[in-house]
Amino acid sequence: MGFVLPSKGILQSEALKKYIYETSAYPGEHEQLKELREATAKKYGNLSEMAIPVDEGRFLSMLMKIMNPKKTLEVGVFTGYSLLSTALALPNESQITAIDIDREAYEVGLPCIQKAGMENKIKFIQADAISVLNEMLNNVSFSISHAIELNLFVERVSF
Repeated sequence: MGFVLPSKGILQSEALKKYIYETSAYPGEHEQLKELREATAKKYGNLSEMAIPVDEGRFLSMLMKIMNPKKTLEVGVFTGYSLLSTALALPNESQITAIDIDREAYEVGLPCIQKAGMENKIKFIQADAISVLNEMLNNVSFSISHAIELNLFVERVSF
């Protein structure tokens, strides 16, 4: 199999990483996620490692399915691999607020997001995250309901 294994991730054994990726991660990867991963690598080369690896995307997807949040927040989108992983895992009525200063990178993944039919779940904001987050925290309806969800999520995945 002609898979390129990511250099980052929690798996330290190359043999175990190769086995997991070839038997589980890559074969189970959604078609648009694969296309997005390949488009990111083509455009950004080694910088494509800023995107999460396939196994982390699958883990994130599993967490989203378990937690079933109605609203999520993604700070730092890059080309949108984790964003699309999240969108695919959430029910249709869910909404993702995605914040990134670099719209050009986001637009690399936008065709894949659209092909997957997920653009209706995503509100992309091109801005500095600090200013947007400050505005959200000043909005009482957001801060009360979402601070609790965000706190629970952080507590569940903290290492």
